[in-house]
Amino acid sequence: MELQRILAKDSRAAMDKVFELYGQDALVVSNKKANEKTEIIVAIEVAPETEKTLSEMQVAPVDLPDFDFSDSMDFDQVMESHVFKTAPTTADDQFYGSPDDFSLEGKKPSLTDTMAIPNDREQLQAREIVDLVKQEFEVMRREFKLSQQLDAWSGTQSVSDNMRPLVEAFNETGMPVGLRALLSDTINASTDRDSAIAAIANILGNGIEHVPLMDDMQGIHVIAGSSGSGKSLMTGRLAKQKALRCDSQDVAIISYNDGRFGAWNQTQLIGSQAGVDCFRANTPEMLEQLLQELGSRSLILIDTAGVDLKAQVTDLNKLLPEAQRHLVVAADASEASVNRQLKAGAGDWDSVMLSRLEDDIHPWPVINALLNTNIPISIYAYEPSITAAPIALTGFDLAEHSLNNLPAC
Repeated sequence: MELQRILAKDSRAAMDKVFELYGQDALVVSNKKANEKTEIIVAIEVAPETEKTLSEMQVAPVDLPDFDFSDSMDFDQVMESHVFKTAPTTADDQFYGSPDDFSLEGKKPSLTDTMAIPNDREQLQAREIVDLVKQEFEVMRREFKLSQQLDAWSGTQSVSDNMRPLVEAFNETGMPVGLRALLSDTINASTDRDSAIAAIANILGNGIEHVPLMDDMQGIHVIAGSSGSGKSLMTGRLAKQKALRCDSQDVAIISYNDGRFGAWNQTQLIGSQAGVDCFRANTPEMLEQLLQELGSRSLILIDTAGVDLKAQVTDLNKLLPEAQRHLVVAADASEASVNRQLKAGAGDWDSVMLSRLEDDIHPWPVINALLNTNIPISIYAYEPSITAAPIALTGFDLAEHSLNNLPAC
């Protein structure tokens, strides 16, 4: 199998060229804009005689270590041991605890123990990457199968000339096939672009719930999310907003079990910019003691680490059953990533917050994931800065943001 690049003026012309050159069996790997044109990368099967010719043209291989891929090794083990350089995951060597579990009670951790903690965090991150890669592959396979079944979106079934530009705009902005299927009847039943957009906004707006979090935010709130999602900045924004409405001494930020290098310094900087006090807790016992001392504060925000999200949420649910739990998701995240984070909370999230919701971002994967769950959205931020105040977000707001910023096709 080899990759081929197709350039055309739009997605329809590119797909027609793919079918003409490589047939219906070509697998679309990516679709994006390049130099004001549509670029499609497809994977095709190489004919036996062509593959033989290519093999003869290969440079003589250098000496490489032999890998014994026996029948007992599966995809997970190969990815972890030979790609990400981690040990294969088994039922006996999984680790879901905090770094403090490595030290014995009553014994001061040695230098070797201290150095082992970051290594285990790196292995945990590598395993999460493996899981995410597999889920991305699964989404790609599902999208490909669905696209073959949706003739209306592959060009084999005609749509009205008035609706064709809207369909092309959805294709170019990366709308998932499942969401296209949901909206296909609405598109075909509409007579013009404006009426179609209004109908689609109504469907998406009514399908996504929301909560007015900013009206009276108080108590204990757990802010969680994957690394790089912007959860720490979102925590700082919420703290600053609350401090502006009341006394800053009534607000506190707690960094919980985040052992990343420089994470505590970042939390202190965010707290200083927000004008509130910051604290750190590395164990459930320390967190429980801190919460008792800060019991008089009207708002306590707990910023969690970006690894092992499921284990952290489970532990905090047991320790703080009365706390509200919020998931921060980047607006440009993939559908597989969003679904993985939603499932980490076992459907027990109180709300979803969106970061990086800028004008050129079309969060169709996020919308599609939210439509398949009853978890509401609450707020969003559009700039990677603590000065950007969090803004209330509804399903209609999210739909209008995506529809109003469609490219002109």
